[in-house]
Amino acid sequence: MSVFVHVTLEVKAAGMARFVEVMGETVPMLEGWGWKLVGAYLQRTGKLNTVIDLWELKDLNELDAVLKKFVAHPRFPAIKAVLDETVESETIVFANALNYNR
Repeated sequence: MSVFVHVTLEVKAAGMARFVEVMGETVPMLEGWGWKLVGAYLQRTGKLNTVIDLWELKDLNELDAVLKKFVAHPRFPAIKAVLDETVESETIVFANALNYNR
């Protein structure tokens, strides 16, 4: 059964362009290792500059396996540096689909 990972990221306004650029590089890596980006959204109400990413994973074991590959990737230090500079906070929520999900 799939597990969904709902990530809420509060991004500094001045860093939004850099954040989007580095995520554009990061998503294909994570998807190549098995994660699936279901959607990436920018809130228009509520706290501005808040990004919501929804990922689908085969199971929670895949979370750890992919993160280990990501950390070992040669581009990881540069990607992490941009995320550290641009993201103010990150909240991660794990969820399972309900039976009426399409």
